[in-house]
Amino acid sequence: MTQTTSMVAAAKGNHRFILEMRGFSEAEKSMLTSTFRLTSRRAMSYVEPEAGDTRADIYLINADNPDALQDLARRDIGVPNAHSPAVVVGRSAVETPWPFVPKPIHWMRLFEKLDEVMEQALKERDRRAQQAATQWDGTSMRRSSDQKRKPVPVSEPVALRESVLVVDDSATVRAFMRIKLSPFQFDVDFAETGEEAIEKANQKNYTCIFLDIMMPGIDGYEVCKRIKGNAKTKSTAVVMLTSKSSMIDKFRGSWSGCNAYLSKPVVEDELLATIAKFLPSALESIRD
Repeated sequence: MTQTTSMVAAAKGNHRFILEMRGFSEAEKSMLTSTFRLTSRRAMSYVEPEAGDTRADIYLINADNPDALQDLARRDIGVPNAHSPAVVVGRSAVETPWPFVPKPIHWMRLFEKLDEVMEQALKERDRRAQQAATQWDGTSMRRSSDQKRKPVPVSEPVALRESVLVVDDSATVRAFMRIKLSPFQFDVDFAETGEEAIEKANQKNYTCIFLDIMMPGIDGYEVCKRIKGNAKTKSTAVVMLTSKSSMIDKFRGSWSGCNAYLSKPVVEDELLATIAKFLPSALESIRD
């Protein structure tokens, strides 16, 4: 971890940066926006522009879109620069001044690359601010470039820890899920049997339950059916963890009320994209 990241992580809260996406379809933007919600739980978080936001802190450029690459080459206001940088993503590497992340996107790799270029931008902002301060006589107007310069984003409270239950009799799967979810400030609990899962779900409010199908005792289908049939727990998202992918198995899962599937072995990027869909902020945006 770099010194800048360490300093940010040590602060009480996180730093929020406005990220503008260019060259993506609406479906791609929706998927990206959903998963970027996970960054609200990190030291550096990234959100889409809202009304009143005059310019972005950082840009995400789709290199597969020629128009987006043309925008990237411009040099006027509203394009990436030293203190409002860019990260480029695409299926094939392109020659630009900005870092490139290949598709399909690996979420942690993308988050870390955004952090890296944003750290450099913050250093550049500080350098320019110090330089401007030494050149200002205290009475004349500052240069227009300094007047337009955005301040470093203020620290915001980190999102409340939400609870997740992982139900699987495999120690390897439980360890994997803990390692991948804990960095996003989730409170991760575990159960090894269906009976234990039902008991824990009744005792604690979970944002999401990751549920293996094949377990000792009652299977995942029955566990899901009971969770969804209980007024206290029916709103909890249930994601089936399964090595079975037949239509019959998916029908049984849908019949029992599950919200989504993840194939085993679980892939980190699919895990993060899936849980992002069930965050309260994501569900609120759907209702709005």
